[in-house]
Amino acid sequence: MATHISVRQTQFSYFDQALSGPIWKGRKILDFGGNIGGFLVGAGDHVDHNDYWCLDVTEAAIEQGRRDFPQAHFVFYNRYSSYFNPNGVRNLAVPDLGPEFDIILAFSVFTHTHLSEMIELVEQLRGKLTPQGVLAFTFFDPRDDDFWEGCKLPSGDYPHWCVSVDDELYLEPGNELCQQERGKPGEGYCSYFTADYLTLLFPGAIVLPPVDDGPQHVCILRGPCSLAARS
Repeated sequence: MATHISVRQTQFSYFDQALSGPIWKGRKILDFGGNIGGFLVGAGDHVDHNDYWCLDVTEAAIEQGRRDFPQAHFVFYNRYSSYFNPNGVRNLAVPDLGPEFDIILAFSVFTHTHLSEMIELVEQLRGKLTPQGVLAFTFFDPRDDDFWEGCKLPSGDYPHWCVSVDDELYLEPGNELCQQERGKPGEGYCSYFTADYLTLLFPGAIVLPPVDDGPQHVCILRGPCSLAARS
């Protein structure tokens, strides 16, 4: 199975725009699923590397991140993922990384999880925020993604959420799909959630359309006080 090393370097610009230009300097940042730390490449001098943590299920990516950014914190998260870490531990809790975080980001992480796993992980991540912190993660909305071209659905009758596993479509599947012993090398697993459904799942969430030309929307969950914007 090929190791997944991401070459994406646009995560910083994406979240900087989605969060309306917060102050990044001096903030503790957790990049959940940050791979080799492409966020730091785009961030430049806006982020102090010693205030950045990356948690990812791809061990080789974590090792490369440690080499490329020795002042940052790269932690291997040995949680099961059918595509990215099929030998990992199922339902492994998000580890205690030390500090509470001002900003937690997850780019294209919950695009590859079951609904119940997303809810579980979002709640764990929110528990690691400072009282004024913010969690932002991306997702696919089935109503505007090219994935639906050719699908025979009634006009406008989209599911709240669905999963495509190796090109087999499941509409609003139960937990039995999540519990199946999947994990063969190269298995594709892609999830879609409507924006309306996410606001029901996470009251108070701010859900925004893509901030670029890509398909990924963003869901923002804030603490009691919002981050101060750059002047």
